[in-house]
Amino acid sequence: MGKKSPHIRLRRILGTIAFLITGILIFAGISEIMRRKTAEEVDMVHSFYEIEEDSLDVLFLGSSHLYYGVQPNELWREYGITSYVMGSPEQTAATSYFLLKEAFTRQQPKVVVMESYYLWNKLMYNGESRLRQAFDGMKFGPVKVEMINEMLPDAGFKEKLTYYLPFLKYHSRWSELESYDFTTKPFLKGSRLDYTTVELEDPGIPKKAAAIPDNSMEYLEKIIRLCEENDAEFVMAAIPFGIETDQKRYKRRQGLNLTLEEYLQAEGIPFLFYQRDYPDIIDFSTDFRDKTHLNTNGAVKLTHHLGGWLKENYGLEGHKGEAAYESWDSDLVLYDRETEWVKENPPEAGA
Repeated sequence: MGKKSPHIRLRRILGTIAFLITGILIFAGISEIMRRKTAEEVDMVHSFYEIEEDSLDVLFLGSSHLYYGVQPNELWREYGITSYVMGSPEQTAATSYFLLKEAFTRQQPKVVVMESYYLWNKLMYNGESRLRQAFDGMKFGPVKVEMINEMLPDAGFKEKLTYYLPFLKYHSRWSELESYDFTTKPFLKGSRLDYTTVELEDPGIPKKAAAIPDNSMEYLEKIIRLCEENDAEFVMAAIPFGIETDQKRYKRRQGLNLTLEEYLQAEGIPFLFYQRDYPDIIDFSTDFRDKTHLNTNGAVKLTHHLGGWLKENYGLEGHKGEAAYESWDSDLVLYDRETEWVKENPPEAGA
């Protein structure tokens, strides 16, 4: 048999490459659909990648207190400040550190604001589901490899592989898929909308300080150094919260903020202790969605104050009218439509 011509061999090679690329794209697309989204349609961490690179003025880090308590679209509306809420449920300091490290690969925010509530947790992460909610949406890269190795040092190869390829964990989710698995809402920029109102009494601020776990302090210090290395100002904020289960636990977690404040003062780092220092901003009878989190009415109030404070203290200049930021105006329109829909379609009782 004669030798095949170079042209035939080249066509076969190109055909094989095209087949492999097509297979990879299909697999990636299916994996993206099957992956469990953080906060459903918000898909906080993954939606971060849809923000144009080097366009953020402010990056927020923190737990559910953050993504219910801050609204980036309101910062844009009032001040022309660009921001993103890189939150996740029960986000520990270690989780915040790796999310921030990943964020700095794409953005150079002038200010990083970290919400303080979950510093009370002494663990690296609060269970597998919370770890996955924070990192399944992170793209593969050096930070994800470092995160997996540091946060899962005893995991075997197969378990680690499910973090690199979340499809391996969620391949059986076909029967659970919802509309948000196919269409997320990145225009929310990591925040959640909820106009549910639960009337609370102001529980006050305790006088006794509480200790911050060593693990939280270790990663908080890493976050501070990381901000310094990336020329970003660092700010911490305690978003108002009520009594979750009992007065004793509430006092302990608010007492942590007293200890945190002393540490931050020594480091020259601003700390916005909203519940104590700005008591007139939030109304406990109208501004909470449950015993712990602000609703969107409360979030708008807090965000407007926070935006003014950031503008005054860091000279952030608004980008309204700049051609490079036209998408923020478009997203604001979508945000306003979404708020109206959420108001008209409140969640069912107990949902």
